[in-house]
Amino acid sequence: MLYDNMNSNYDSVEATSEVLGLGTNAVWEMFGEMFFDFCEESGYDRILSVLGGTLRDFLQNLDALHDHLATIYPGMRPPSFRCSEKRPDGSMILHYYSERKGLEHVVIGMVKAIAQRLHSKEVTVEIVSTTWEFCRDHVQFLIRERVAQNPALVRYDHSVELLSETPLISPATFCKAFPFHVIMNRELNIVQVGQSLSRVVPELNQPNCSFKDVFQIVRPHLVDTTYEQIINHADNTTFVVRVRDKRSQSPRQSIDVPSFAFLRQQARLGIPDAGCRTRMRLKGQMVELPDRLLFLSSPNFANIDELLERGLYLSDIPIHDATRDLILLSEQFRAEYELTQKLEVLNDKMQQTYKELEIEKQLTDKLVYSILPPTVANRLRLGEPVEAKKYSSASILFSGIYDFNSFCNSNTPIKVVNLLNELYTKFDSLAEPQIYDVYKVETVGDKYMLASGLPERSGRHAKNIALVALDMMDIVRELQVDGQNIRLTIGIHSGEVVAGVVGQKLPRYAVFGSTVCLASRMESTGLTDCINISETTFECLQTEENRDEQFEIKKRGLVPMKGRKEPMACYILSRNLRNLPKVQMMLESGIPVQSSRPPSGTATSPLSLSDQLTANTLRQVALNLQDYI
Repeated sequence: MLYDNMNSNYDSVEATSEVLGLGTNAVWEMFGEMFFDFCEESGYDRILSVLGGTLRDFLQNLDALHDHLATIYPGMRPPSFRCSEKRPDGSMILHYYSERKGLEHVVIGMVKAIAQRLHSKEVTVEIVSTTWEFCRDHVQFLIRERVAQNPALVRYDHSVELLSETPLISPATFCKAFPFHVIMNRELNIVQVGQSLSRVVPELNQPNCSFKDVFQIVRPHLVDTTYEQIINHADNTTFVVRVRDKRSQSPRQSIDVPSFAFLRQQARLGIPDAGCRTRMRLKGQMVELPDRLLFLSSPNFANIDELLERGLYLSDIPIHDATRDLILLSEQFRAEYELTQKLEVLNDKMQQTYKELEIEKQLTDKLVYSILPPTVANRLRLGEPVEAKKYSSASILFSGIYDFNSFCNSNTPIKVVNLLNELYTKFDSLAEPQIYDVYKVETVGDKYMLASGLPERSGRHAKNIALVALDMMDIVRELQVDGQNIRLTIGIHSGEVVAGVVGQKLPRYAVFGSTVCLASRMESTGLTDCINISETTFECLQTEENRDEQFEIKKRGLVPMKGRKEPMACYILSRNLRNLPKVQMMLESGIPVQSSRPPSGTATSPLSLSDQLTANTLRQVALNLQDYI
């Protein structure tokens, strides 16, 4: 936000200054204070509180924090801070380096906020000088405390008493204890190198080797790599150096990338990769010695692969160095990351398996709902018992093909199965809940059984079953085998029944009672090509709830029934075509009613079931009302 669009920030400050009646510098200082609040609210409050015990230490360690953030945000270009001197009166000089101009008053606001909120001090900050050096803005600030420090609170440094004037460690032991250190003189010529670093970077073993020729300082940003510049930034500043790439001076245009196996073999032989130095970075601290400069550092590795590529082992890193733990932690994180990736793959497979399971479950549910009523199937899925129920009034339909045994004897089994499949598929479409409130109970051979009024009770069960019977007759009239029409007999009876689920391996919703037997008798003793209904069904159709204008009922007479002492009154149900609204409208308007059967050889488009039934009805009208046309 602060650096993304500086022109927009300048315009906003100018506008704010005019509205508030304040100078732009005062607004910038307020902006710096608010920016510190923003950093604390963004989750950096804990790390900011431990960055330094004093204001000087805090400012000196800001570069280390910026260096850490730069590894997280690679595109980050942070400023640089260092404190060059501390005066007897307690004041100090702060050097601020930035690629962006005009933000010095933001720094003033931030320094005041840091001193007040983290160290409970009031300070004054003055700009001493401003210069532009090497494409960077260099601003020096004089920072003073408003209240003089109490001498009683000044800490006495007892560490001086513990120092010994006699050397207690030899150079060889020091090189072994700190294998990645470098000691240089005031001309930055290297005079001593740690064991591991001298092995990985052989150039350091050459006489009069210069630090500038081998290493490049990445952070902090120095105007020039000199002894004085390094000393100015040495106090509590993290130095990051990188081994220079000597291969850039080679006439070779392309460099072969070695394989990992080759790198590992080179590492086993103690031969570092010639190209590893271009990627090798050292991170540490500069310590001023008498006419010497000590660079105590550690290699900056991300994982074990980089360690091997540089020809190093964990044993090259001293035990007291935290780099060991970081490498092992990175390897642990890598293993956890690979495990996470495997878990993601397994999760994707599990999701795919779950989708396939859902598809199979839907197919299973569809199959269950096709053999059981939905309400009964839902209870079975939930593991609830389904008890048999008694229904005081329901209607049962049986249908059978005339002379089916003779048809089976004179035709192949395949033809018989194809006929039944075609016929029952069309009958099943009538048993859908959205068409009629009926339930298909079962099919046995040529016998097709339907029920209405169960398992959901309905007062219109007789009407529903009668409408289905009429549509079944219309379907059969259009069905032919070897040029011959199929003849159907339907029997319907209404009365008391008991229904429930029978079986566990292949459960069926079965219907029992004398009503079922009488409906079967109505079919077996009924007239062919007719819908035979009992007297009980006839009485039900006369009620207001079951009456329909298209029902035409004629009395057949008394018919002996097996199992009954007295003959049973039977009726014939047909469709009263003149009472159909569409036919009445055609007759009243004088439109001729013609057969919908197309001429021989004429291509026809497939019709839906409702269109076919309408065509069948109109065709029957044309045949039965020829006298009226």
